Amino acid sequence: MKKILVLFILAFFINTSFNLFAQAPWEHGKLEVAKNSHFIQHADGTPFLWIGDTGWGMMQQLTREEVDLYLDSRQKLGFTVIQAVAHWSPHGGGMQRSPDNAANAYGFRPFTGTEEKPNTAEPLVVKGGTPDKPNDYWDHVDYCINAIKKRNMYLALLPCWASQLISGKGEYTVEEAKIYGAFLGNRYKNEPNIIWMLGGDTKAQFKGFDKNQKYAEFDFRSVYRAMAEGIVKGVTGQTPAWNQSSPAWDQVFMTYHPDGDADFNSSKWFQQDAWLDANGIEVWKEVNEVYRTVLDDYQLGEPVKPTLFLEGSYEYGTYRHECGWVTPVRVRRQFYQTFFAGGAGHTYGAGPIWAMRGDGGDYSCGYTWKEALNFPGAKQVAIIGKDFLLKHNWSQWIPNGNVIAEVGEGDNLKVAVTTANGEMALVYFSDNSNTSVKNILKKEAEAYWFYPRDGEIKKAETFNVNESRNMVPPEKWEDAVLVLKINN
Repeated sequence: MKKILVLFILAFFINTSFNLFAQAPWEHGKLEVAKNSHFIQHADGTPFLWIGDTGWGMMQQLTREEVDLYLDSRQKLGFTVIQAVAHWSPHGGGMQRSPDNAANAYGFRPFTGTEEKPNTAEPLVVKGGTPDKPNDYWDHVDYCINAIKKRNMYLALLPCWASQLISGKGEYTVEEAKIYGAFLGNRYKNEPNIIWMLGGDTKAQFKGFDKNQKYAEFDFRSVYRAMAEGIVKGVTGQTPAWNQSSPAWDQVFMTYHPDGDADFNSSKWFQQDAWLDANGIEVWKEVNEVYRTVLDDYQLGEPVKPTLFLEGSYEYGTYRHECGWVTPVRVRRQFYQTFFAGGAGHTYGAGPIWAMRGDGGDYSCGYTWKEALNFPGAKQVAIIGKDFLLKHNWSQWIPNGNVIAEVGEGDNLKVAVTTANGEMALVYFSDNSNTSVKNILKKEAEAYWFYPRDGEIKKAETFNVNESRNMVPPEKWEDAVLVLKINN
């Protein structure tokens, strides 16, 4: 019995030590755009694989204990980025939207002003508090940032949820946005794990009819540009303009989170801007638009920028369909189509988790956020999918339609990539239908099937050079990846 106990304690110590002393990713250097401009890397050249989770309401909704519960789950699964909002406009989860200066779980509001009307140029900071014993809103934000950092994950930090607070109610003027950006940048300038994400489920500029066929016209580009200028000033002390090339911009990594209209991504408004390092897209319920949307951005130039899939259809969401319409296979399709279109990263989401309040409502058919931590799609993305990408040189992938004869559409879309070194070709089958696959590699290639649901691998017959063959995934597989690989 003593021997068993000793072994248990030793195993616990080794596991705990590994978690505590594992190398933090930022020890490879700051994040930057890779030389080919299609993916993100560290300063030492190590590729950075963005596997994100949407914890939008974490900082405003959760207690410290709940933050730890959530983050422990995401770290264990292997997520590399948590997306959360500093000034959240609480909504979703089956509950009505809260006031724009709503208090957090400890009763602290982010800004001076009233509960309904924040003064966004005056963050409400009270001296004397700590992350573990907060006496203002920002002490708790500090706790969340530290909790993410000690788990070796990045935080994609949205300054505010702009669909409500900028394009919705205009809570931020250009000057207020710059002041608030400088406050955040200065407060967190020494944190190595922060990625800046402007926007928040909204278009920066629009003129026309919205999805409700109501005419709308607005242009808030100047607000976001001012916020970016404020952040870089707070971090670096320098004041480059949004359209001015400057080494100061290299000290902050920035992207933009648009709304769920596949034809309106950050590239539509900010492609030329000096502050925007990577484009962001969101498709919301348009699950069949992922590949096209990412590929459209991939093909842009002047300049070329990486593209991040920042929000899609949440697992177990309904989107005006039956409960659980977004099944795990629909989650996987979004994930693999992102990277097969040349995407630099993908963010997963579970219906009950993003709002972190109520019972999940229509988004998740009554599940709570805690119950959703173990949804199967999260494992299939952050463990199985991430491992597959790392083992198959994802940063070298180049979209290549010459590998397949018929791509299909919708649920049976098939897409392909080849690697930059010409040693591998991969085809993603979104369902169990067939297509003709051609070995366009320069040598004979071994072939095998990979099942994104559980990681199973099945060998296929070797492909001769230029050989074409009708291929269909193994029986009963919902989706599949076919790998052709040269044996050196």
